[in-house]
Amino acid sequence: MIFPSAISLVVAGFALRDRPDDANASGQLASTEMELGRYREAGATIRRAVAKYRGDPGLLAVLARYDELTGRLKEARTYLARGAESTDSVIDNSAQSRAWFHYREGETAFSAGSVDEAKRAERDALAIFPSFAPAYNSLARFCWATKDWPCALDAAAKGAGIVPLPETLGYEADAQRALGDVAGARRTDDLIVAIERIGNAYRVSDRLLAVYYSEHGIRLDDALRIARRETTVRGDEIYAQDTLAWAAAMDGHWDEARKAARLAVRFNTEDPRLQYHAGIIALHFGDRLEAARRLSRALELNPHFHPIYADDAKVRLASAGMPTS
Repeated sequence: MIFPSAISLVVAGFALRDRPDDANASGQLASTEMELGRYREAGATIRRAVAKYRGDPGLLAVLARYDELTGRLKEARTYLARGAESTDSVIDNSAQSRAWFHYREGETAFSAGSVDEAKRAERDALAIFPSFAPAYNSLARFCWATKDWPCALDAAAKGAGIVPLPETLGYEADAQRALGDVAGARRTDDLIVAIERIGNAYRVSDRLLAVYYSEHGIRLDDALRIARRETTVRGDEIYAQDTLAWAAAMDGHWDEARKAARLAVRFNTEDPRLQYHAGIIALHFGDRLEAARRLSRALELNPHFHPIYADDAKVRLASAGMPTS
């Protein structure tokens, strides 16, 4: 069976061979390689392109994503800042393209623990392009993580009204519950399940559904099935493996979880969620040194990365006599 992502890789390769002087073709090939977990190939592709088309903001964005995934968050933020400055300086650039850079600046700022800066970047993106759903989703996540429930609800509801992603709806449901709207949260949960039915047929939002179910300890068999299916499409891609690791752990398949977690953090990606998941899985197997290292790293990156897991990491480290951030 040939999966759509594999077809995308072939098409991207054909496009680059057909248009060897097109910077966008190089960026698309590198992005597709990353989506399939082919990081060595992606790194070679994007670095060649950046050397050839110096200063191209689209390529800087792809290079930033590559560095972000492979453990160089500081460098990624520098490239995004350069891309944003370049894109903002051209008055003819579309509002969406300018908003996109601010949205990505917010995401990397949050991973680095600059929470206020992250929220400000998403609001800047929305000021430029008010219907930019990814910025609403990220703002909802940042507010959710810091337990600013009114902000989380407002951003998630607006984002889901544009694109009803399971992730965005999940932030909405959690905010509704936190604010006492149990009936509203139940309706939002039902909508997430309805999206799964579509996903079963068309594989829409697979990873996001698995993440939501695993995070909330519901439909865990479904979460694991979805996560496994995602890895057949995306191979060793970091977030596909992290999703599988956490879904497997939550469903009691710890050996599978450990194998996937090792793949998820093999580049020491500076995302506190990945570090936390790997830490908890290591702790299950009695590897207290690795667990402490991963949990400490999660909190070093962002001590407010999750409304529950951040506090849990602090408690576990304190109980083991380890310092917290």
